[in-house]
Amino acid sequence: MTLVIGVVSQKGGVGKSTVCRLIACNYALSEWLVKIADMDLAQGTCTSWNRRRLQNGKNPKVAVEQFVSVADALKMGKQYDLVVFDGAPHSTRMTLDIAHASDLVILPTGVSVDDLEPTIKLAHELKKNKIPVQKIALAFTRVGNSELEVAEAKDYVEASGYHLLKGVIHEKTAIRRASDEGKCATETSFRTITERVDVLVQSVVNRAGELKK
Repeated sequence: MTLVIGVVSQKGGVGKSTVCRLIACNYALSEWLVKIADMDLAQGTCTSWNRRRLQNGKNPKVAVEQFVSVADALKMGKQYDLVVFDGAPHSTRMTLDIAHASDLVILPTGVSVDDLEPTIKLAHELKKNKIPVQKIALAFTRVGNSELEVAEAKDYVEASGYHLLKGVIHEKTAIRRASDEGKCATETSFRTITERVDVLVQSVVNRAGELKK
């Protein structure tokens, strides 16, 4: 049965596509047949990234396709082990459709209050629209070097009652350069960066596995 992971945000620039590519590449590395459903027709960030990945001959290969509707993506996704939805920002109706269709809904967020407030607001909106709370998980992305800021952000999320995935994606030039070459955040040439991001990947795998039991 196909595992469906939705990555959604009401804000742009929080690392949503970065998280999608990270999840897709690492499941594909474990020989899962993976499809990214790129729902942002205007930007097509994952679609452009995959073109660079193919041009650079990077493995494992990940299928990426743009879709107009969640229903169309799900029909195509039946032949895959995993479908990762890269939701379009500011698309409330589609965001809800993705959340309802997903086994796990990931909300990427920075650690500043400016990022956390709208993320928690979105989580509340999903809950209000009958998305089970256990399906909702936050992921810290575009994180700076302040451990105090991360600790305060963790407290903020824990007080909200939503699940926080372990690990973070730091704001690093190496990760941006890897993306430019069609790579994901665990495919940089820096072992320490890979190890930190691996924690987030494993947390996603563990949470998805728990929810599918």
